[in-house]
Amino acid sequence: MNTHLSGEAAAAAALAHLLADHPNLGALVWSIGQTPGVLSGHQMADRGEGEVVDYCAAVMGGTVARSTHALNGDGHGLAQLSTFFDGVPVQVWVSYPLADRNGLHSAELAALLSGRQLGTLPLLPGGAR
Repeated sequence: MNTHLSGEAAAAAALAHLLADHPNLGALVWSIGQTPGVLSGHQMADRGEGEVVDYCAAVMGGTVARSTHALNGDGHGLAQLSTFFDGVPVQVWVSYPLADRNGLHSAELAALLSGRQLGTLPLLPGGAR
């Protein structure tokens, strides 16, 4: 990190360094200045379990915190990381749906049910036993 930079300039330099070394982290939405001097990344995923936050922890260090909650039968997860990269505070979070009791995510269920001809039934994974 350039020791002459501070605040948003330091966060921008850290982001440029991070994405140059790890371009797959471009899948996150990054912001600078939302909180002064902090580099923030987030993603609202439609599947998975927030693995990109685990990757961030492997790259930048730190421990991922996870939480889940359910509302009206829909489960939701959150993976969060607070750490430092190039001397800049970094906060990363990913929100993701949890699979239902049949192992389906809402995006998968929507794909199974959309575009079906009226009166046809979708073939759900697992089937009858």
